[in-house]
Amino acid sequence: MKTTNQSATADHAEARTVRTIKLECFRFDPERDEAPRFQTYEVLLDGEMRVSDCLEYIRENLDPTLAFFVNCKRGTCGRCTMRINGKPQLACLTVVDGDTRVEPVKVGEVIRDLWVKSI
Repeated sequence: MKTTNQSATADHAEARTVRTIKLECFRFDPERDEAPRFQTYEVLLDGEMRVSDCLEYIRENLDPTLAFFVNCKRGTCGRCTMRINGKPQLACLTVVDGDTRVEPVKVGEVIRDLWVKSI
């Protein structure tokens, strides 16, 4: 017989969706590359993940060369603003719910990949 806590934990585990999505990332190093390109990564979504979580997953598990900047992770600094599926949004607040494309808001200010100059 399950206790109330065991039942709640089992229900939460069943509700959590684990699946793979494609995250298409802007890649460009102005010092080495002639032109920007996009690179697609398969990311394992484990429950609710934000774009910044997916980028960290890529850097930690798939490609340590991916450059991006995440600072406060609370939506207050604005340093993680990116064009996510064509709209300027904060990577630390935007929840991923399927295949996603991320690119810098201002390509002309790219330091490398998704990391841009700040004011």
